[in-house]
Amino acid sequence: MSESNQHIARAFAFSGATFMLGVVIFFLTQPIIPLVELPDIAGWIFSLGFIFIFFNMSGVMARRFCSRTFEMERYPYVLSLILILPTFILSVSTDRFSGWGPMLFFFFLITVSTTAGAYIGIRSGQKKRDRLIREALKEAGEELTDEEDAPPREEPVNPDKKTTD
Repeated sequence: MSESNQHIARAFAFSGATFMLGVVIFFLTQPIIPLVELPDIAGWIFSLGFIFIFFNMSGVMARRFCSRTFEMERYPYVLSLILILPTFILSVSTDRFSGWGPMLFFFFLITVSTTAGAYIGIRSGQKKRDRLIREALKEAGEELTDEEDAPPREEPVNPDKKTTD
């Protein structure tokens, strides 16, 4: 299998897993979704719970995806949208909210939280991938230093220095 086909297959597998995770999150939190509309601090506590859930799940999926590939580094943003897609569709179809205002506010909250989770997950995945590469090179006996990545330095010319031939 060529390398580009591997990236497509990995993206497809992560997309399917992320969609299924979104469905599971909806069915486990289905009775709690209307509690987001509660007045005062109770509604905010439930909103923070949903923010926490979607932020963490998006971050985990993005970190795992980015730690395994160099290509498609922005694809976790698509994964974050796939994660919230089941909640959008099933919340609208089952009338979980009393009106459009609370529903749009809830969708805005979880969209921002999944996007932020993807952003953090991308950064974390890149660091994890770089660490794994360094460990693999170290085990292979090749030492990767910052000097190998830098351009070669030229010796400074000192006109006061006399050369002896």
